Amino acid sequence: MNDMRLPAWLSDGMVFQQRVPVKLYGNAAPYNTVTLEVVKDPTDGRRVSKLDTDYGVILSLETRTDENGKFTFVLPTYKATTDAYTFSFNSGIQSIKIKDVRCGDVWVMLGSRPLSIPISQTAAPRTPLKKNTLRLIRFFSPARSGLRQSEKYSFSGPSESESSRWAHVRDTATLSKISSSAFSMAYHMADQLHYPIGMIDLALDGSSILSWLSRESIEEDKELLSVLKDKKMYLSEADWAAFFSDRRNDIETGTSDVARDRMKSDQAVPSKEKESENSSTVPVSAGDDKEKTPSDNQDVSGNLKAISAREISEALIRHDLREDLKAESLMTVMYNYKLSGFKDTAIRGIVFAPDCFDSELTHIYPRLMRSLLICLSAVFGPSEIEDQHAVPSLILLAVSPENLDPKKPGQYIELNETLVAIRRKFPMKIGILGQHDLLLPQKTKAFTIGQRLASIALGIHFTPKMPSSSPECIGVEIVSNKVMMTFDNTVEGLWLAENESVLRGFAICGEDRIYMPANAKILHGIRVMVWHDEISEPVGVTYGYGPIPHQATFRNRADLPVLPFRFDREKSVYSPDLSFTSCDQLELIGRKNWDLPFERLPVYETFKGKCEIEREMLNKTEGSASLHLRYTTENSLVVVGPVLEYVTLFAPLDLKPFRKISVDVFNPDLAEKKLTIEGFRGEATIMVGLRWQTLVLELEGEEGLMLDRLEFRFFDTNKSGELYMDNIRFLP
Repeated sequence: MNDMRLPAWLSDGMVFQQRVPVKLYGNAAPYNTVTLEVVKDPTDGRRVSKLDTDYGVILSLETRTDENGKFTFVLPTYKATTDAYTFSFNSGIQSIKIKDVRCGDVWVMLGSRPLSIPISQTAAPRTPLKKNTLRLIRFFSPARSGLRQSEKYSFSGPSESESSRWAHVRDTATLSKISSSAFSMAYHMADQLHYPIGMIDLALDGSSILSWLSRESIEEDKELLSVLKDKKMYLSEADWAAFFSDRRNDIETGTSDVARDRMKSDQAVPSKEKESENSSTVPVSAGDDKEKTPSDNQDVSGNLKAISAREISEALIRHDLREDLKAESLMTVMYNYKLSGFKDTAIRGIVFAPDCFDSELTHIYPRLMRSLLICLSAVFGPSEIEDQHAVPSLILLAVSPENLDPKKPGQYIELNETLVAIRRKFPMKIGILGQHDLLLPQKTKAFTIGQRLASIALGIHFTPKMPSSSPECIGVEIVSNKVMMTFDNTVEGLWLAENESVLRGFAICGEDRIYMPANAKILHGIRVMVWHDEISEPVGVTYGYGPIPHQATFRNRADLPVLPFRFDREKSVYSPDLSFTSCDQLELIGRKNWDLPFERLPVYETFKGKCEIEREMLNKTEGSASLHLRYTTENSLVVVGPVLEYVTLFAPLDLKPFRKISVDVFNPDLAEKKLTIEGFRGEATIMVGLRWQTLVLELEGEEGLMLDRLEFRFFDTNKSGELYMDNIRFLP
């Protein structure tokens, strides 16, 4: 019987970290001698001389196990190479060989979406992947939930480590479960570095930052502990028993109150049916006719469904805990079941994706992140690093707008602002990647995120020519009526997204603190000038500041989007989504309702008559285009306007500070026309003449404007005609 045991990550095909001492450990019989032999072989097929000390047996070590049978070896630093290593552990007659080991860089992926999305649910761009590069990447990915089949999370963690192994591209079945972002990041890094990249893929959908913290790190921080107790997120050992053990046992044995009620209601059921039910099912909830097999406790993504929603709710209420807690978000579960098993594993860096649930913890997030970094430094080795360039880095993913809470749409924005502040204040190499420009449900999205993560990782560790983060505004200067902004991580310069010709998404305010959409221009690829003709003394500026930043398409040459921001947190009236006012885009990316995915939606619609709306790029007053209306009237009217019913526009739009509306029109017909706008007083005459005219109407009544519908009603006595419309503005 072979009693020698090694941790799961120490297995065939593994990648270990270059240029740092690597600790290898395991268990054997107490007070026994254990030897380690390291063999290195070339993989390019060349013959090696027996006198070549770089190959063959390059290291032999010997140690003794302690009273618990634990042994430890520390390897010297090795450089990255495509050559193969073999680790041979021997203890008496027992021997374990770890084959096909490579030396390169090791990265860890933690957190929630999108890092947890597997390859099986995504796709890569059509560009062919290089075979030589694919051979360099390896992945270690335990079960998503960290649980064995039919296992439940426990207070103290797993009784034994889960059995996993390293996978490479030939292991297609295993590879399909690997994170698509992890695969893409590894591939693009290996393609640039030409040596092995190993990814430890631990992310789980729905896992909050609390779940990745150790109990010690939480309980040692008294302020953090107090906040979690106030929010009913702290779980004692008794709470764990109620949530996962005692309550479930009651249900399965039929001794809980709910189970007793169900048994009473089932007295009329024929005995054969009850016998069948008791032998194979667990009740879903009281009074529910559906039945659930034990295998249903594990969903397709590996997340645990410990007990029914009703049973969980009862247990939580009884122990004064939050009712909306999910198993994968509970404090310490991911640390116990996924992180702790990697003790002393040397790594290059960590990628962390906060969960949308974390936005409820924004005010303590710096404290939580500090605790997380303490936990990570205690887990991942080495404990001593002579070369500061080898210190592991951290890359954070900003929370995507697609995960916002419709009831609290601004909550995730504050969390993203906090992540940016953490990047500036924490004394380590930290990058941050924005996701606000990736809203369409494309299957290549996760692959794109991995590619961008690789760019940031390369910029942090290897070359200043690559960005170390998404670009961020680092300086604001007010010159006369202009706001001049400077950005970092511009690489070869800032530019607009594909098919964009005008820089949008900026807003500025004057002393009244009312933000208005502003004009913007890129200067020399590194600065941006912003202004508004109606604001002579600007005091604040924002970019992409809103729940869904439709117009925030500004980026650097490495395709990393500029992070949305606001200049200060003074009480202000922020500009709602007024993307329709520019009249230069016919589509936006949004949702019709919260149950549907993001899609391309029309910006304008026709309410009366028939009207064909097109972009006109030559005849315009500002921006990249105007709207060209070709229409057929109905009762001498054609009515057009923006679609404000999409939930991601958050109508009604709060425009209370404004009392007027202005629009530019161009009338190419030899006929006079009139314009009225519902909710605004009077009418404006559109004169005959080949020139642009500015029409202004005042708001009716004294109540402020809350806009949920906007109709431009054009009166024309002719059956058909055409008009150009541009530059809609709301004025004080």
